[in-house]
Amino acid sequence: MKKRTVAVLLALAMILTCMLSACGGDSNSSTPTQQGGNSTASTAGESKPADESKPAEENNTPSDGPMTDVGTPRNETLIVECQSSTDAPGQFNTFMQGTTTGFGVHQLIKASLWEMDTTKGEQFPDIADGFPESNADFTEHTVKIKQGIKWSDGEPLTAHDVAYTMNEMKDNPGISTSGFYQQTFKSIEAVDDYTVKIVTNNPFPRLALRFGVTIYGNDLRIVPKHIYEQQEDVSTFKDSEPVTCTPYVVNSYDELGNWVLYERREDWEDTDVGQVLGEMPQAKYVLFRYLGDANTKQMMMINNEVDIMCEVTPEMFDTMHSANDKVAAWYSEWPYATSDDPCSKGIGFSMGKGAPYDNKDFRWGIALALDFDQISLNIFDGVGRASPFTILTGTSAMHPFYYDELAEWATNELKLDLGDGTTDYCPFDPGYAERMAETMRQRGIDIPDDPAYLKDVFGVGWWKHDPEAATKLFQKAGLEKKDDGWYFNGQPFTMDISYLGDGSEAQQARGAEAAYNQLMQFGFNCTLTSKASSTWSTDNETGNYEIASIWPTGGITEDIFSQFSGWDNRLLVPMGERGSGQGTRWDNDEASKLLQEIEQLSPDDPECKKKNMEFIKLATEEMIFISFHSGVKLCPTNNTYWTNYPTADNAYNGPWWWWSCFKYMTPYITPAA
Repeated sequence: MKKRTVAVLLALAMILTCMLSACGGDSNSSTPTQQGGNSTASTAGESKPADESKPAEENNTPSDGPMTDVGTPRNETLIVECQSSTDAPGQFNTFMQGTTTGFGVHQLIKASLWEMDTTKGEQFPDIADGFPESNADFTEHTVKIKQGIKWSDGEPLTAHDVAYTMNEMKDNPGISTSGFYQQTFKSIEAVDDYTVKIVTNNPFPRLALRFGVTIYGNDLRIVPKHIYEQQEDVSTFKDSEPVTCTPYVVNSYDELGNWVLYERREDWEDTDVGQVLGEMPQAKYVLFRYLGDANTKQMMMINNEVDIMCEVTPEMFDTMHSANDKVAAWYSEWPYATSDDPCSKGIGFSMGKGAPYDNKDFRWGIALALDFDQISLNIFDGVGRASPFTILTGTSAMHPFYYDELAEWATNELKLDLGDGTTDYCPFDPGYAERMAETMRQRGIDIPDDPAYLKDVFGVGWWKHDPEAATKLFQKAGLEKKDDGWYFNGQPFTMDISYLGDGSEAQQARGAEAAYNQLMQFGFNCTLTSKASSTWSTDNETGNYEIASIWPTGGITEDIFSQFSGWDNRLLVPMGERGSGQGTRWDNDEASKLLQEIEQLSPDDPECKKKNMEFIKLATEEMIFISFHSGVKLCPTNNTYWTNYPTADNAYNGPWWWWSCFKYMTPYITPAA
């Protein structure tokens, strides 16, 4: 109760501050401002209409109600947060380097051959009409294309568009996929208007999984051949007035990169979503916009100026929820957040740097030196499902697929050699959920005793906090503890822990900070480095780090080959270079042999899951990545103007507004009135 009172007072103080400083746009004004109006998020100069003869305000239906600051009726406009502004406003071509796909581009105006049902963990055909039909050795594949989908200029979408798109991605060196596509495909051709024949250089049983959506999106986004073939080089074509095959087109955009306004097509039935669902997206307009800093974001949600946010911290949500009872999340009560984002956050090691980072005893020592109970409290105050198995995220779908069996294996069979004669040390701790539940009860939160509930909220367990065992493993790895800290090869040992510091991923940043504090207390001489997004991404790929807060995981489907195929050591490149494999540079022949065997198996072959399990166990025994929690996402929604968002009680999808599946939510997000 005290916490809620403080949150309300904080919210009131923020409102007063905002009123005094006149910050933010006025969503309750009945007079539309000029494009690029005076709100914090769109301090914009002017916007660029997609059709200069039809600016946004001329396209809008007259309304007596509130208007947005881009001139659209508020009750017809779904407003969605972007986590950052774009450096390339008006650039909608995803072949081109620098395109900000998360600004509604891949969510609303791009389409793939196969999309993802995130609740069932199953793909479904988007542009494709069914799944590939392959020959016996999976080298020849036939893909049928849906008939009836039209581009927004009235041209039909056909197999010629698909073949053209894939061949450009294969043959144009300016497109980042070129090398992989050349390695994979021998030929891609449209044999008739609605049939594509694909020949692969080697057996490829996972065509839909690799070239369709399985989580966030896929780089194979079909483009209109009749538009793109007219360009001298499609990798440098901005495509500022994109023709789409989805229910939305670009209406206008901010030239400073703070927002893009999308408008529903009148012929929405002739689009991918229209063909698949037969349901009209309810919002006439969808406005993707950058909201600004944390305080501005909270104020905009409290004042009903935004409908959907990507991600906030529990403290931010408590403030907004306390001040506005229309603000909600995945659950209607604690823990509010979903733990089913398939990218688990934790810390990884740059093994390419050599010892001790390439030594599994050192990595296991780090895991056992950490107190996960305290890490969990430090990250999101105990909210989050433990995800201990190193490159497999502990989503609810993965528990029956893999996690339940892995927990039993870790409890009864996984053993470590501590180097002091102890060869049967069990590192797994299945008691985490019960302890954390009791901690939450002591804080006044009602936590049921139901084991199924505890597993869903807190997970199957994590690794023991055992400083004595950790010390033995560090010593086995060649480290020595002295009065002034740890030494390696006779020299003081220091290590840097880096994290993404742009504020977009609080979970990983807080995890890095918690690990840093605990390892310092353990006697290590550590530095903590915050990196900008571009630096962090580049360093992780090139190995330019020692320990980094990363998430090299992800997967919803039972066949998880696509999420760990990058650990094949055939893909390793020298330190400092970017490659198509994982940046940690784990070099393990046994693991790579398993991956190469799995690659040749059909996902439906029972042997495939068996080998998947072997690989996960091997990667866990090597502790190639210390995973903390599955992706915890607290994604607020505002039910003032729009409602029927996906929730735990209405799970027709997950709250993944930044994934390509968002356009399949738009028919179900309905006007609140």
